[in-house]
Amino acid sequence: MHFLVIRHLDIEPSALIGETIMAAGHLLSAINLNRGETLPDASHFDGVVIMGGPQSANDEIDYIKAELAWVKDALAAEMPMLGICLGAQIMAKAAGAEVYRSPVRELGWYPVYRTLDTAADPLFGDMPDGLTIFHWHGETFSISDRMCLLATHPDVPAQAFRLAPNQYGLQFHIEVHEQIIDSWIDFGASERECLGTDGTEKLHANTSRYLKPMQRFCIQMVTNWLDEILSQH
Repeated sequence: MHFLVIRHLDIEPSALIGETIMAAGHLLSAINLNRGETLPDASHFDGVVIMGGPQSANDEIDYIKAELAWVKDALAAEMPMLGICLGAQIMAKAAGAEVYRSPVRELGWYPVYRTLDTAADPLFGDMPDGLTIFHWHGETFSISDRMCLLATHPDVPAQAFRLAPNQYGLQFHIEVHEQIIDSWIDFGASERECLGTDGTEKLHANTSRYLKPMQRFCIQMVTNWLDEILSQH
C-alpha cells in the first residue's frame, strides 16, 4: 500500500508512525505544505497521515483552507486517515466540530483515559487506561455527532476520536522520539516560557519514564490500523 504524509513543519515528521508503516513493507510519500507543496489527488493513496504544526485549523492561510477542503473530501470518500495534533484538529473541523483554545495548554506528559467505546475499537481496544502520552498543543476541539470519543482527560476531554472505520484523530503525539521532543523545546519560545526551567526539567525526566511504553502503544496501534485497512482491501 502507498501512504501520504502531510506535514506542516519540518521538525514534525511522521517519525515512529512512518517507520512502522515502512517496516510493514508499505510505501510512504510526504508533502510539506509549509514549503508551498500542493496536495495531490487522494485517490492515488491507500491512506493519509496528517501531522502537527504551530498553525491553527482556524487560520486564514490559503494552504490550511485548501487542506480543510481536501480532508473533508477524503473523509467523505472513506479514505483511511490518522490525524496527529493539528492533523486531528483539521479532521475534527472538517467533520463539523469547533476548534478553540484549550482550557489547559498541555505541554509534556499527560495520562489519557479510556471511554465506554474504547474496548470495542480495533486500534484503541488494548490501550492501558491512564497511559501517559506526550502532548504539545494550545488548542483543542469539540466532539461532533460524527465523532466517537476513544480517549479523554478531565481537563481536555477531546483526546482521540474515530470517524468512519480507519479514520482517527489523536490530540497527542504518539510518534515522537526523544530528539524530536528536544527540537520542539528548542523551537518553541512560548512553550519554553510556559514550562519554565522546572517544567522543562520535569518534562525531560518524564520522557525517560514514559517514552518507551508510549512507543510500544504507537507501534501496536499503527500495526492495527494497517491490518484493518488491509482486511478491507
